[in-house]
Amino acid sequence: MLDDTIVPLTLFEMARTNLYARPFRSLCIFTLVALMGFVLFGGSLIGMSLLNGVDSMAKRLGADLLIVPQGYDQTIEGILLRSEPGAFYMDEGWVRKIAAVEGVHGVSPQLFITSLNASCCTMPIQLIGFDGTTDFVVGPWIQTAVKRRLSDGEIVIGSGISGPVGSSITFFNRDYRVVGRLDRTGMGFDASVFMNMDSARRAAQDYLAQGGPVPPPEQSVSSILVSTAPDYSPRNVYDRIQQTFGYGNSGIVPVLSKNIIHTVAEGLQNLMGFIVLLALMLWIGALLIVGLLFSLILGERLQEFGIFRVIGITKKRLILLILSESALVSLAGSLTGILGALLIMLPFRTLIGEIIRMPYVLPSLSACFPLLFLSLCLSCVIGPLASLYPAVRMSKMEVYTTLRRNGL
Repeated sequence: MLDDTIVPLTLFEMARTNLYARPFRSLCIFTLVALMGFVLFGGSLIGMSLLNGVDSMAKRLGADLLIVPQGYDQTIEGILLRSEPGAFYMDEGWVRKIAAVEGVHGVSPQLFITSLNASCCTMPIQLIGFDGTTDFVVGPWIQTAVKRRLSDGEIVIGSGISGPVGSSITFFNRDYRVVGRLDRTGMGFDASVFMNMDSARRAAQDYLAQGGPVPPPEQSVSSILVSTAPDYSPRNVYDRIQQTFGYGNSGIVPVLSKNIIHTVAEGLQNLMGFIVLLALMLWIGALLIVGLLFSLILGERLQEFGIFRVIGITKKRLILLILSESALVSLAGSLTGILGALLIMLPFRTLIGEIIRMPYVLPSLSACFPLLFLSLCLSCVIGPLASLYPAVRMSKMEVYTTLRRNGL
């Protein structure tokens, strides 16, 4: 016995059937919307990652001033921001001289050694020695990985260096034990190894024994971190150091930390402006192209719509059918584009950071949801918005006129 139950043909079923019946048309709109979703979400994710990177850099720099040998102010930026290993040195006596400048609250030296060959990596990495007794920058955020001072022969590695905690890494034929790993910072610290000053000086001696251009390590430091007294601005102390030791004649140069951050922020502002402009142009372009496609497609479907009107489908329902088709294909395209962005952005985040050459830290999953929702909404609205005018225009045609145009 046949089942006489009538299953109502919903707008969703009609829209889905129409999309499957015209695969090429659906694929064109799907591809455009997927591209839009990819650009919107991917661009937003890059922008937020860069903002996180600048915030991380501001927290990690810590010092108000950096003192480096003259001519190496750009090199220190490369070490801090772009994982470009460097080795430069000045006399350790500068620590005492800088500490005596009016307005200086605290100083702490660091020693840089470049490892050209290490068991953990296939590329040069930066070894950074810091003085645990005077340090006020590195120690506080290293404590997230190790809750104590580092002992001789112990190291904390950046997120970009391979090797589990408890393993050993060899530098200059000497083994160092990994006691902690830092979270990703988006800075040069991700490709750096931290150790106490005694271990760093011993590494420098080993480096010197292998032919490395290192002065006697007991007389050298690479940079001096400076914090200013509460009543003095970093700029005031900067000027005092220049006046005390001469402009360009002393062999050292002070670097304002905020200038490094400003350089990155300025580059970020230009990049974000380009991303926003590109996304806006693509969104408008996608809207126009999809609108043109729907105008052409609806012109070819006049006979179909005329028959729908004859069998009693109202103009309002016909408009809703067209909008449902565009909404379905836009939703599918948006989800595909966003998923594609995630599949590229997450596995290749380190490579993207290296290409951009700016501090780059992906946001947390909870912070990604607003971006995902906004990108999804902006992408999904393209189809319905582009099809609205052609659908309304078509619905206003009289049934007789519509059928006569198609020879019926």
